[in-house]
Amino acid sequence: MKKFVFLCVFFAFSLSLRAQESGIRFFHGTWDEAIALAKKEKKKIFVDFYTEWCGPCLNMSLTVFVLPQVGEVYNKNFVCLKIDAEKGEGRELAKRYGVNSYPTYIFINPKNQEIIHRSGSNKPVEDFLYDAQGGINPKLGSVYMDKKYAEGKYDLDFLKDYIRYKKSAGSRDVQKYFDELISKGAKLTDPGVWNLYRKCITGYQNPYLKEVSDNYVRFTELFGKKEVDEKLTEVTSYAPVPFIKELCNFEGKDFNIKMRVMTDLFNQKKYDEAFAEVERLKADPSIDQHKFVKLLAFYVRVSPEYTDKELPYEILVNKVRGLRYVAYNMYDRDDAMPHFYYVQGLEYLLKRALEEGRQIPTDLVATPEYGKKVYDMRHPDLKVKPKRR
Repeated sequence: MKKFVFLCVFFAFSLSLRAQESGIRFFHGTWDEAIALAKKEKKKIFVDFYTEWCGPCLNMSLTVFVLPQVGEVYNKNFVCLKIDAEKGEGRELAKRYGVNSYPTYIFINPKNQEIIHRSGSNKPVEDFLYDAQGGINPKLGSVYMDKKYAEGKYDLDFLKDYIRYKKSAGSRDVQKYFDELISKGAKLTDPGVWNLYRKCITGYQNPYLKEVSDNYVRFTELFGKKEVDEKLTEVTSYAPVPFIKELCNFEGKDFNIKMRVMTDLFNQKKYDEAFAEVERLKADPSIDQHKFVKLLAFYVRVSPEYTDKELPYEILVNKVRGLRYVAYNMYDRDDAMPHFYYVQGLEYLLKRALEEGRQIPTDLVATPEYGKKVYDMRHPDLKVKPKRR
């Protein structure tokens, strides 16, 4: 029995250790030691400048740095360091490299300790992996690319790389550079240009959305209906309803119109109409309920100490109804926030009911009319394990 317990503990420890090592392995020595190691191993240096109070820094550490595909690229090519910009030698290094926002990512040549590439912010894994390319290949690094662009001597291939770099760096001027690409003769129907548009251009306030809509059949023939529809759905998600209605028919159009109707009512604080629309959407079998739930979560959050301090009781009740629906039907087990907001909303509702002598509506403890009937975070597509005979 003891041997069995030992093996179980050892196996669990091994899995834990393997999970820790699957992502970026950070070096825990001094700056000078890191420089010496990078020279010895013929690698560049990657530095994540962070602070203890920085939320985006923590999120990157917990969700991106730990991924196996990230570890594979960064461990192979860099000596990696996490440096607190407010402690120890981190203060001097942050000052030396002009770090004034967090997180900031610096890629350094250990031979001269100069920056090859600079980036930062909380970002998706695809952009963070692209950052690595700027550290590996100096001609894709921010220092070289910004200098070359400023000189004005570049071709379309360079401009495509520049757009991709600026997107990964979180620049707000990406569309300006894309407009330049098109003005110099690039065509949206070219696969490389389409891919840039798909990955780097957001929003509906540009001519490219209309070009795709007006030439929908051609674009679907070139790139496939699924890919085109996904892009049209993404870029129209915040567009006004009349604007969306004027576009071609695509998968996701009806959903976006229904979501905009609901969000417009919330934004205009027409709460009775907004919650009536929520009830209609709960019962609508034609929409993607999981996407609806993720959007609804934003509008029914309760903030007892700030925006909802003086919230009328009936509106609070409706918000908690919405929070309940979100919590019951959110299947992402890695996202605890919908459940936190549900508990927070319930607690505030109970407090207000006691203070104001109100009744808690019975439907908040009854079996839900729509969606999941049991609060268990179990995905509806997951079958029940058969009982052994």
